[in-house]
Amino acid sequence: MIPRMLTLARESRGLSQSQLSKLTGIPQSILSKAENGVSPLSPERLDKIAEALDYPRDTFDWADEPLGLGPSGFYHRKQSGLGQMALNRIEAEIGLLVMQLRRLERSVDVEPAHRFPVLDADEYEPEEAAAVLRATWHLPSGPVENVVRTVERAGVIVVRRDLGSAKISGLSLHPPGDLPVIVLNTDMPADRERFTIMHEVGHLVMHQVPRDEGEREADVFASAFLMPARDISPFLAGGMTIPKAVQLKQHWRCSMASIIRRAHTLGKIDNAKYKSLNVQMSQLKYRKNEPGEFPREEPRILGDVLSVFRDDHGYSDTELATVVGLHAHEFYVRYGTGRRLRAV
Repeated sequence: MIPRMLTLARESRGLSQSQLSKLTGIPQSILSKAENGVSPLSPERLDKIAEALDYPRDTFDWADEPLGLGPSGFYHRKQSGLGQMALNRIEAEIGLLVMQLRRLERSVDVEPAHRFPVLDADEYEPEEAAAVLRATWHLPSGPVENVVRTVERAGVIVVRRDLGSAKISGLSLHPPGDLPVIVLNTDMPADRERFTIMHEVGHLVMHQVPRDEGEREADVFASAFLMPARDISPFLAGGMTIPKAVQLKQHWRCSMASIIRRAHTLGKIDNAKYKSLNVQMSQLKYRKNEPGEFPREEPRILGDVLSVFRDDHGYSDTELATVVGLHAHEFYVRYGTGRRLRAV
C-alpha cells in the first residue's frame, strides 16, 4: 500500500479520518499512522478500507507522484468560499482522474492538430492573448462553431464531473508531459460550458504562475475569444435590448448576460443602459434560466481512447475498470463508449 493513495482515496470520497474510522471500526490512530507512512496496515484492515471507500484493493498500490491543481486550484481556493473538506475532495478526485487518464494515454497515440502555446499574462493582455490563440488555431472570423471540438484539436481532454458545488464551474490542469485536462461541473447549460472552457484555457495559456488578477483576466480572455471585438462590434451597433440579446445568443452561442457585458465593455452601451438591462434580466428571472438554450457540445477524445482499448486491444469494460482503478459500476457512470483512434 502507498500511504498517499490511502489519503487520496479517502479524501476523494469526502471523508475525514474519524469518519472512515467509524465506517470501518479501525481506530483513527491506526489510520493516521498508515497515511503518514509510520505503520503499515494489515491486509484485513486494508480490505475493510477498500470496501468502505468502494475502490479496488490494487488502487492503493499506485505509485504515481501526487499532483495538485496548480493555478486553477489556487483561484478556486481563494475565491470559491468552499470549506477545506470540500476542496480536499475535489482536488483528490481530480488527482485520481489525472492518474486514470495517464494510464489510458500510455496505449493510445493522441496527436493534436494544433499546438498549445504559452502566452504569459506578463507579456500579453487577455484580449491580445485570445486573438493570438485564435490565429494559432487557424480559427475563422466570427463565432466559434464548437468550442469543445476546438480545444480537443489542441489535445485538451474535456470531461464532466460532479464537483459537489455550483460555486465551481470548472477546473483545469496541465500535468507535465501529459495532455491538458479541463474538468467541467455537471448540469451546466451549453453557453456556460463554452465560456467555462475558454476561461480555463485562459488559465492554461496565460497563468503558469498564479496572479491576483487571474480570474478577471481569464474572464476577459474567454469573452474576447468567443466574441472578438472586431467581429461582434457590427452586431452590437444600434443599441441592445433583451430580445436582441436572445437573438445574438443563437448566433454567437454565448449567454445573454455575457453578450450584454461584452457590449458594455466595448462601449456599445453606457453604464445606465447596462444597469437597466441587468435589472430586466433579474426581473424576467433570466439570471438562472435564460431562454434560447441550445444543446451541449459533447467531448470525443476520451471516448475515442476507450474505443482503442475496446476495439483494437480487446479490453472488456471490466478490464477497463481495472485499468482506471474503479469498480465496474462506477466505471459505467464516469466513462462512456468511444470512437476510434490509432493504437500504438
